[in-house]
Amino acid sequence: MDLKKVQPPLERQLALLGYELVHLETVREGKDELLRLYIDHLDAETSHRKVTLDDCTAAHEGLLMWMDVEFPDLREKLGVEVSSPGMERPLVKADHFRRFAGRLCRLQTAAPLNGQKRFKGWIGPVAEGGVTLEEDGVLKTVPLEAIQKARLAPFDEDKTPRPKHLAGRFTELPDTDGVETSVAEQEEA
Repeated sequence: MDLKKVQPPLERQLALLGYELVHLETVREGKDELLRLYIDHLDAETSHRKVTLDDCTAAHEGLLMWMDVEFPDLREKLGVEVSSPGMERPLVKADHFRRFAGRLCRLQTAAPLNGQKRFKGWIGPVAEGGVTLEEDGVLKTVPLEAIQKARLAPFDEDKTPRPKHLAGRFTELPDTDGVETSVAEQEEA
């Protein structure tokens, strides 16, 4: 099933219900195949409201009624599950990375970048289609279109000492001219 075809109408319908589609995936649970949707409030960044079980139920019921009319074939093939993004929330859109700047994340690219596919670093600014991560004191820019999967790191990992220049959120991109630069080199410049 091509999720890219069904995602835009699902996003529009969820927006009418007051939610953002954070991530969409198909998963197999035993013999059943599920369409799993991770949702958040449209105003989550400013309101800081958490997705509750009541939110998931309301979104689920609203989507099922709509899908029965708009996508009956899909409803016959797949179950539908609506979930909160959780503590290890998926990061899919540029806005997700912006919102969680200064937090630790894990991401994987579809193809190696400089010989590396898996990254774990502090989220920096998003600019010109890429997200900046600080990994082991080195700033790296990963193009958004190269990211296959990204999630916030678990809270126990997020308690590792944050680099001093990340005490708050990143607000502007360090001047690296697209070249990996260690933090020590940045501070000396």
